[in-house]
Amino acid sequence: MSDPNDKAASILLKKQGKTDAVLLYDFAQFSGQNEDAGLFRVKLNGCWHCPDGKYTALSADAVAALVRDWLIDAAPAPPRPEGLDKPVRVFAHWEDDGDGPCCGTVWTKAPPHLGADGRWWIWIDGPRLVRCEDVRLLTREELRNAAGR
Repeated sequence: MSDPNDKAASILLKKQGKTDAVLLYDFAQFSGQNEDAGLFRVKLNGCWHCPDGKYTALSADAVAALVRDWLIDAAPAPPRPEGLDKPVRVFAHWEDDGDGPCCGTVWTKAPPHLGADGRWWIWIDGPRLVRCEDVRLLTREELRNAAGR
C-alpha cells in the first residue's frame, strides 16, 4: 500500500551490502502546527522512527545525526520527554540574555524536538529554545499559585 503522506526527501544508504531507505516527511503534515515547519518525521526501512513511541519531530541536523549514528552504530536517541506535547505551564531555566532572571514559570510553545546534539529541546515563552532537561512540569499546587488562587 502506498503512503498517503507526501515525502519531503528520501535517502538511500548502502552499508555492508545492505541498502536502507530513509524517508523524510514534513512534520507539519502530522501535527497541523505552523511552528513545526522545518521539522521532519522519519521512516526507516518502512517503519516510523519513534524513539518515544509517538510522533517524533527531528530537525535537519537531527536527521543528519541519525544517519551519522547509523553509520557508526551509535546508541539510539534518548526517549522523548513526557507531558510536553501540548502547550503547558512549566518551570524552566534558560541562558542569560540580559533580560532579567534566567528561570521562571512559562508556557511551552511547541512539542519537543530532538536536536543535532542528541538532546531534546523545546520552545518556551520568550521565545526561547531550552533543553527539556531544564524544564519541569508544574505540580497542581504550583499551578493554583501561578493562577493566583
